Parts: sequence; C-alpha cells; structure tokens
Amino acid sequence: MVEKKKLKKNGEALGISGFTLGIAGYFSLLFMGLLSLAFFIIGLIFCIIQQKRSPTKLGKVGLIINTVGIIMAIVLVIVVAIYLYPLLQEQLQNLQT
Repeated sequence: MVEKKKLKKNGEALGISGFTLGIAGYFSLLFMGLLSLAFFIIGLIFCIIQQKRSPTKLGKVGLIINTVGIIMAIVLVIVVAIYLYPLLQEQLQNLQT
C-alpha cells in the first residue's frame, strides 16, 4: 500500500513541476519576458511528458497554463520590440551625428 502511494507521487512529479514552472512564468512575465518564455516552454514540455506517461489533473492544467503563458509572453515580447525599435533607431541616429 505504501509503495503504491510512492509510485503515484513519483508518477506525478513532471506534472507538478510543469505546473509550478507555469506559475513561476506568470510571476516573472512582467519583469523578464524571455526568462518567463523559457519557464513556460520547459513547463509545457514537462506537462506533455507527464500526460503521455500517466495523465493527471495537474498535468492537464499545466498544459493550459503554459500554453496561454507562451502566447502571452510572445505577444509581450513583440509589443515591447515594436515600442522600443523607434527609440533604439533614434538613439543610434543621435550617436552617428
């Protein structure tokens, strides 16, 4: 009986890790866009592996959280790049003159 509980806990480790990385990605999204994108991608990979091995609720929730997080991080990086590109061009022109 005890061994069965340990096996179940060990079998859920990737789902829990993926879910945790997804939550960490949301906390770091506003401050570190690319780092949060890495958190979301790694978390998504962990959750996919977990769901293929033995599907769990945390693995499924982690899939959703990480997928939405990846979309949000990509949009954030694109928006920041669009707003910073004119400023960067202006600074480069000032340096050349």
